[in-house]
Amino acid sequence: MRDVRVPWVRPDQLGDYRLNRLGDGGQGVVYGVPRPPDRLPGTYLAFKEYKAPVDADVLHDMCCFLDLISGPDRAFLEARLTWPVAMVYTGRAPTAPPPTANSGTAVVGFLMNRVTGEFELSSPKLGETKLQALEFLLNGDDYETQIGLHVDDGQRLRLLIDLAHTLDRLHRQQVTVGDLSPKNVMFTLAGRGRCLLIDCDSMRYRGRNVLAQVETTGWEVPETQKGTVASDSYKFGLIALRVFNRSQDGTDHAPLRDVSTELANLALRSRSSEPHRRPAPADWLPALELAESRLTSARSTAGPRPSTGTPRTAAAPSPQPVPAAVRVTTASPGPYGAGARAGRGSAPPSVPRPVGGSSSGGRVAGTLVVLVVLALLGYGAVNRATSSDGSDDSPSSASSGNPYDASTDDSGSDPGSRDSDASASARAEAPGATVDYSQAAGELKAEEVAAMFARFFGAINTRDYDEALSYYDPATTAVDLDSGASRDKWKEVMSTTKDSRLILSDLDTSGKYTFATMNFRSRQSPGYGPAGRPNDTCDDWTVTYQLTRTSGYRIFKAPRDGVSYAPC
Repeated sequence: MRDVRVPWVRPDQLGDYRLNRLGDGGQGVVYGVPRPPDRLPGTYLAFKEYKAPVDADVLHDMCCFLDLISGPDRAFLEARLTWPVAMVYTGRAPTAPPPTANSGTAVVGFLMNRVTGEFELSSPKLGETKLQALEFLLNGDDYETQIGLHVDDGQRLRLLIDLAHTLDRLHRQQVTVGDLSPKNVMFTLAGRGRCLLIDCDSMRYRGRNVLAQVETTGWEVPETQKGTVASDSYKFGLIALRVFNRSQDGTDHAPLRDVSTELANLALRSRSSEPHRRPAPADWLPALELAESRLTSARSTAGPRPSTGTPRTAAAPSPQPVPAAVRVTTASPGPYGAGARAGRGSAPPSVPRPVGGSSSGGRVAGTLVVLVVLALLGYGAVNRATSSDGSDDSPSSASSGNPYDASTDDSGSDPGSRDSDASASARAEAPGATVDYSQAAGELKAEEVAAMFARFFGAINTRDYDEALSYYDPATTAVDLDSGASRDKWKEVMSTTKDSRLILSDLDTSGKYTFATMNFRSRQSPGYGPAGRPNDTCDDWTVTYQLTRTSGYRIFKAPRDGVSYAPC
């Protein structure tokens, strides 16, 4: 086995994470990490804090897993798992593995990569942004249309293909999911579609468990032994049935048989009471790929094929642990016309926006447009509130040099501090705004990103709103760029604000998405402050944006929990 050093950190090195609660389950609480130490893998992380002791040695071994497998397997699985990547401890700093060999060290949780915006669903019908779980596909087509999901049979097949490949790779590495259900499988329709498995610490890792195996109600296997290849195979078959049956609990084989007789037969075999007779997920792949190929070919020659599932009205899925939503009232839109890029905690609009069949034609003008803009300024990779003078008082962190990679002190300069004397070479200027990017100057694209934000904020400050709107990605859901009413509403709200003290404090271009964190001060008219403080006329903000490259960097959105503010 290769020597793998697992990062260890203390909770006090993660910033003020308790202000960024994402979800609460029976085993632990999940928080967004506002500022991970620099040496940690990734900058968009979540912290799961356990409520009771767990098998820390197994958790440590799980943190090693991705470093021990082949490059192709790692690249594939990293994109499909929220896998543990670092240990969180209290007490004495550990000196050598395993965790239980360190007297005085208590493992209290772990860090994992967070769910990104592509796996989230924003819908006025739901009232807030939720994780886009396969559970949403276990409803009638009429309900899916109401919440803005349009998933055809070809996409359902491609999601099953991706999930089967994921399970197969895990099984070949002696990892079983155990609690495999649509509540724990997120999905995106981007590209050919992709699944993302959450709650990975509940998986069985090479015959051992961090936590006792549990099962979701309605997804139990008939045998007593849980967390096996056979139990995963049983539940995969049930997912295939229900995804095409459009049902939370149905087992009707007819909709799947309409797509492929072989798939229906595999689903029937997967529910065998004899575990060894169930087809493994890999056994499904030839039939799934053939069915998807036939469906694609048929559509190319005969036009769209109607859905095979019988439309039915179904109840909405039960709430999932989701990122803390940034909700607003239309009376408190706040800066950016983002419907108060913050308005944290206020009630969502009581009247849902009708959902149309296209991205532009079905949108409603007027006050509800503000809710659309929220998709841009709602949740993100970094979330640290700033004080009125722009300083960051969350604790700094530094590596101790311990060979076991555990930080034991917080000495050193604060990487989040603001430098008012930054050199002119680390400033991007445009009419109406200057962005200081000295804190992110080590990133190759920092100057280009800062220049885009200088032009964007400058256009707002000089009231050139059409110019400002040009810095949104054409595919953004923050504002309907093709709708005059939507653009006018955005301009109306933006006319109340002016932004200053612009700092690009963090930039991450290492992953599939570019995340840029901006700190700034907004001054706005009374009544346009954050929803919790509508009469604020001055607030200091931290907003993390997800950017795309479309004729230069453009603003796509900001994940909702990446928005924080403090009154001036």
